[in-house]
Amino acid sequence: TFSATNRDPCESYGMWMMSDGWMVTKIANLTYAAGVGKAERAKQVADDSLLFAQQIERQLLSTDDTTVESLPTVAYKSRGAFSWLQTAAQSTKPVPASYRPAAAAHYSGALSAFLPTNMETMLEESATQKKAPVDLTGYVGIKLKTQMSTWAQRDSTVSATNQNLQSFNINQSEKKLMRIVDFFEFDSGMVRTIPSWFLRCSNSDGSNTDYTPRSGLFVDLSMWEIAFLQSPASYVEPPKSGGPRGYHDAVYILKCLNPLGQNMVESNS
Repeated sequence: TFSATNRDPCESYGMWMMSDGWMVTKIANLTYAAGVGKAERAKQVADDSLLFAQQIERQLLSTDDTTVESLPTVAYKSRGAFSWLQTAAQSTKPVPASYRPAAAAHYSGALSAFLPTNMETMLEESATQKKAPVDLTGYVGIKLKTQMSTWAQRDSTVSATNQNLQSFNINQSEKKLMRIVDFFEFDSGMVRTIPSWFLRCSNSDGSNTDYTPRSGLFVDLSMWEIAFLQSPASYVEPPKSGGPRGYHDAVYILKCLNPLGQNMVESNS
């Protein structure tokens, strides 16, 4: 007899993203400004390019679900990372049930209650799904990053005989107090953390939410790709009376090849 493994499709629609655009009045482009000189147009193009990159990053790290175009109210939208890793079925092009992360790999409680035991539980679920220890990269909000760094500085079990004391590493010669932990290793896997300021922002306007500094994505980077149907490009519009203007745009899909064995924290308090 012969056997073979099967593949299931994970699909998402491509998304056309456009920047807010730049514009420089004719007078501004002829006027000397400190630090800019007469290169106002070049500065505005560069600023719009940076803001556009951050705009894409906010969408990639959002809870956006993929949508199909239904003009004039709905446009094509790529699925955000928090939607890829949700444990329930998505409404459009859902991830097959056998590829979705386990419910215990998702923490949604208060940030102050997120302790090493919670992280260990999440990693155990991920390792059990993959049948091997996991190696994850954690993109975490700054408050979540700080909470995780305190794990090496306190004893969370307090009783009449066991006091909650803090200890710190101090470099005597440099007079430096160090309160940072980037790597966490458990029996079921390891996590390296990187701060992010663009997590779980508002889907409507990209502004920060209560979730932004308190949430995190713990991902296997080998399972993620950004597919550009059109790479980011810069455009200059035809001259108009106000002065030169233009914008940036791109068409892309965030691809998660397999969400299994990955986890996330969603906390807003």
